[in-house]
Amino acid sequence: MKLITTILASIVILLISVTINADTYDLQVRSRSGNEINYTTIKINPQEVTFLYMPVRNEMQDRIKTLLDHAKTNGSRLINLMSKIAIDPNLKNKIFLGTLPKDPNIRPDFKDTIVIRDLINIPDAKNYLEREKIIIDLEKQGVKTISSADLIGGQAFRYADDKRPHVVIMISDDHYKADKWMPPLIEKFQNENELYFTILHGEGSNIFHNIDELDSADSLVIYFRRLALRSDQLDKVKKFVDSGRGIVGLRTACHGFSVGGKIKPDHKSWHEFDNKILGSNYHGHGEDNLGSEISNNPELENSPILQDVKPSTWHSTGSVYFMNPVKDDAIIYQYAHSSETLKPENQKKKKITEKIPVTWTRMHGKTKIAFTALGHWDDVKEPPFQKVFLNLIKWSVDKKRD
Repeated sequence: MKLITTILASIVILLISVTINADTYDLQVRSRSGNEINYTTIKINPQEVTFLYMPVRNEMQDRIKTLLDHAKTNGSRLINLMSKIAIDPNLKNKIFLGTLPKDPNIRPDFKDTIVIRDLINIPDAKNYLEREKIIIDLEKQGVKTISSADLIGGQAFRYADDKRPHVVIMISDDHYKADKWMPPLIEKFQNENELYFTILHGEGSNIFHNIDELDSADSLVIYFRRLALRSDQLDKVKKFVDSGRGIVGLRTACHGFSVGGKIKPDHKSWHEFDNKILGSNYHGHGEDNLGSEISNNPELENSPILQDVKPSTWHSTGSVYFMNPVKDDAIIYQYAHSSETLKPENQKKKKITEKIPVTWTRMHGKTKIAFTALGHWDDVKEPPFQKVFLNLIKWSVDKKRD
């Protein structure tokens, strides 16, 4: 019996060590090229990584300690920036965190160093907004950054006084180039509004980094198409949908989880998301070359959703999405039509009407649901699209039901 107990204890220790020790660090690196914000995953052996750090004495220090303990367990090298070793030119795969030195002479050469953007303490920054601007400036100078969540999971660090609603954006494929235009637009929204955003970028795949960010999110924006997610990640999304928070779907979100044919083991599709959650019935789209005419619902011009959405009619180069019928409990704010939808023979043949609902809100239990079929790559240049998108996000995080 004693021998069996010893063997079992050894197995437990082995399992714990396997769980703690990572074979690789999967790091989603954020970088900039001109006006583009790019996300690229790199894999690094932990034993080939050197963490350079400067001690921090504020609420960030606990997260930093957890990360450094994790790195040490995985065999990474830890070097205090004040050490002479830190200036060794032969150091490879350097990752920096902690207090950003005021003296440029002791700063690491950030051109060959990855910075953990949420774990940089900047003494000169008066608040989190100034801190974020400094991080952006570093990236514009060519610095590559990651989130601490890439290394230890959970959510990126935020100061306790940062009370902004947290909005998570899930994007992946480039069907409508959202992987390119979404990050700069979201950064603009964050700079101009009291909102905090996290982008979960699938990089064209169906695996999303740092999905635990959903645990602290107030709203989730979905814009991808026909992806069967890994079962644990889809379960996370479903749990969020039923959590009584906010959902905003853009364009292809209506068939975002719909995948026909065979899918990979331990992956799932979710065909019901369109009708059951968004409240629509997507059945194809119109001719691409026609685009669509977008018009506000004149009866709701004074609503929060259509506030400052001007002009009230405009042309989108995106084709009409056939969404009818929309659930009766949906409040429809915008319609779309084209010369195709106006032809009586097409209305009968394709079961469409001359006005197609394009933007609406509804409730799924206690969860606020917003959807717009807008989101073509040219739409992002249009002020009325930007404004209605922002208004939908604000509505989704507002605790009020209406």
